[in-house]
Amino acid sequence: MGPERRIASFVEDLLRNRRPRRFRATPEELAAMRAAAELRASRLGADLPDPAFVDRLGRRLREELGGEPRGRSLTRRRLLLGAGTAAAAAVAGSAAGVAGDRLIGAAGPRELVPGGASWQPVVAAAAVPPGRAVRFSTSAVEGFVVNRGGEFHAVSAVCTHLGCVLREASPGHLACPCHRTAFGLDGSVLEHELPRAPDALPWLRARVRDGQVEVFTA
Repeated sequence: MGPERRIASFVEDLLRNRRPRRFRATPEELAAMRAAAELRASRLGADLPDPAFVDRLGRRLREELGGEPRGRSLTRRRLLLGAGTAAAAAVAGSAAGVAGDRLIGAAGPRELVPGGASWQPVVAAAAVPPGRAVRFSTSAVEGFVVNRGGEFHAVSAVCTHLGCVLREASPGHLACPCHRTAFGLDGSVLEHELPRAPDALPWLRARVRDGQVEVFTA
């Protein structure tokens, strides 16, 4: 397949919301592919998840929560709960993903309260340096504990755009591996290249007890 045909196939896959086929691209082809992806992302509504994806995610959640654990079901369940709760809630602007979960607050960073939440120890306070973030996982949430001047807080670790799990790329920057978007330790959007800024990260209640940072989650 020649270069022109490979690029045409790549563009067609983008327009049809399909995963593009992999191939070893030349620098010229990479430049053309990047331009095509940027044009696709600039379309109205391109920053919202595909409705079919949201529907599939809902079906998977119902299957996982209603069926018996087998094989690696627990790992998949944790992934779906962590990503689905925050991503779907960002799309709907209200409870989504798991019955009983809710976002509290009408403006700015919102509070995420999973159904059946209780205080859960997630990391030792001494393990979170000032100005840094440490990842944690529970059965319902993927999050970060952050130390802001000696005060401990917790925010979701799931990007509010595509539901990808964030990483601390540098002190104070929680970066999305799926696109160029970064959030601050308070959950606010620091930078993005989307047609519209994504929502701020939901936050969770946190406290320090007996040297452990506890988060109000399930």
